[in-house]
Amino acid sequence: MSDLLSIGRSGVMAYQGALAAVGQNVTNADTDGYSRRSVVLTEQTTAAGPYTLSRSGSAFGGVQASQVQRVWDQYQAQSAWSANSDASRASTRLQYLTSVETTLGDGTNGVAAKLTAVFTNATQLAANPSDTAARQTMLSAINDAATAIGQTDADLAKITNTVSSQAQSLVDQTNTALGTLAKVNTALKTAPLGSASRADLEDQRDSLIGSISSNIGIDVTIDANTGAASLKLSDYSGPQLLSSNSITPAVLSIAPSNTGQLAMTLTVGTATSAATPTGGALSGLVDVSNTIAGRRQSVDAIASQFVTQLNSWNRQGKTLTGAAGGDLLDPAGLTAATIKLTATDPGAIAAGSTSATDNGNLLTLSTLRGTAGVEAKWQSMANAQALLVSSATTESTAAASSKDSAYSMLDETTGVDLDTEAANLLRYQQAYSASAKIISTARDTLNSILALFN
Repeated sequence: MSDLLSIGRSGVMAYQGALAAVGQNVTNADTDGYSRRSVVLTEQTTAAGPYTLSRSGSAFGGVQASQVQRVWDQYQAQSAWSANSDASRASTRLQYLTSVETTLGDGTNGVAAKLTAVFTNATQLAANPSDTAARQTMLSAINDAATAIGQTDADLAKITNTVSSQAQSLVDQTNTALGTLAKVNTALKTAPLGSASRADLEDQRDSLIGSISSNIGIDVTIDANTGAASLKLSDYSGPQLLSSNSITPAVLSIAPSNTGQLAMTLTVGTATSAATPTGGALSGLVDVSNTIAGRRQSVDAIASQFVTQLNSWNRQGKTLTGAAGGDLLDPAGLTAATIKLTATDPGAIAAGSTSATDNGNLLTLSTLRGTAGVEAKWQSMANAQALLVSSATTESTAAASSKDSAYSMLDETTGVDLDTEAANLLRYQQAYSASAKIISTARDTLNSILALFN
């Protein structure tokens, strides 16, 4: 009779745990990073034999919840983390490359249009070189072009600063996550296998790895015995970010050069070395910083060419007073940040080539155009950026699709299906009720037996 009571009690306790696991699954069905729990139920045996003090066999003694099992697939998780890194890198590149494209835009207010306006107004002035209003319009066009070039460089500088600030923020987040993951590794080593606390720690571990993979490409190895994670940068042959046997992770650092290009370093102990991320948002930011630095160099080269060629052209002509032309733009302003108009008198435009009234010099200004001219170079740069954005858009779309697919496959294994949980709920409720019925039956039988002696 006592065995019957023990069997009923074991069922009540075991199925109570199973129902709790179902309840936890339902509660966390929409919780990011949560993996479905299942309770492993095993047969409970008791010693059995003809003699009380010497049991030679075993008999069924009920059921027990031997462990809480966390449903997980490491291979699919690694694929999801890798896809997450690729998607984060692609989306980050697209975001900032699009900003650069907008800054270099060739619309009506773009630099290309402003440069074209200079040559267009020169052609109009050639029809009446002494027209003061036309001279003023051309001078204003030169100023507008110089201002637009300078503003473009300033806008690119702002994007560079934003990229640098975001990169530093992501590095800080990654270092914090690595430090937290090291603590979780330590806790995992002492958490009992198959316990609910260990499952919670494993959820924390994988959530941290997921956030790190969004920032930087990593290769992950999970210790089969302890569950502690080891991380390497980029791939299995990369430098160690965190060892499962260490409580001190490596420290990432990032700093911009004087041109705005980002360089990352990795410090392990006292040794610091260069590090090249190949995935994650940080990789995208490093790549974009190189692109922006290249664009700014091109803008500076165009500014220098515009100043040098326009001043040389004006110096070879005659002004309205018959004097040799001078510099229209500051000759020292050979960068986009320093380019500026210095001439304020419309009469300073040297329209003539032999006298103050002819337009010979204006007619030669068109020789500065063509494939090697500033207009064509700016347009070529804008077109190259547009093609880069187009390619980045395709890459980002494909990477986002791969990420969605990878996480969908992982969710099929680890996610909570409410229909399945509802079925389990009914099954465990019935089993719980049956176990309670066993206890009730054992109690009634025992009472009936005891009643025989009254």
